[in-house]
Amino acid sequence: MEQIKIIFFLIGSFFGIENSRIASDKTIVTIYPEKHKIEIVQENLFTIIQTEKDTALILAQWEQLANWKENKLPWAKELENFTNKNVTIENNEGAIAPRISFNYTDEDDLRALGIWYNKEKNQYSINNIPREHTTSENGKLEGNYWIFEGNSKFSFAIEAFIDLPNEFKKSKLAITEIFED
Repeated sequence: MEQIKIIFFLIGSFFGIENSRIASDKTIVTIYPEKHKIEIVQENLFTIIQTEKDTALILAQWEQLANWKENKLPWAKELENFTNKNVTIENNEGAIAPRISFNYTDEDDLRALGIWYNKEKNQYSINNIPREHTTSENGKLEGNYWIFEGNSKFSFAIEAFIDLPNEFKKSKLAITEIFED
């Protein structure tokens, strides 16, 4: 089994940032097989702040990410085979929502993201990890896998922090709250 280093709900993982501290409550991943395109929208960005040092670290990480082009922040090496990589930061009524997109040329490239393609069945699949609370309107859960038909766009949502322990819930802050301080 391949080790997946791109974690959909950690924006820093797309840039290979170790110990990325900015996460999303909900991440929606959409695959457009006919366009060979992937789009990831992260909603309700947050972090866990336990010390003053954490705040400075998060602000520095956010500055790197928000200005990734100007900072010439390199993409994660796992994304080498992808083209047209882009991140736009949308600000919808005070909520910051990064939109990450890129293209692939071969379905096997998707394995770097934990998405497998079965050519004989023309189906895509991902592992179902119960603690990530994955849902989909156009996929079906079969055993330990979400299965998606390969002839049209499909999407799934991940809400990995629903069961956040109480000790962390107390320290959880929306990323926008850090900017206000």
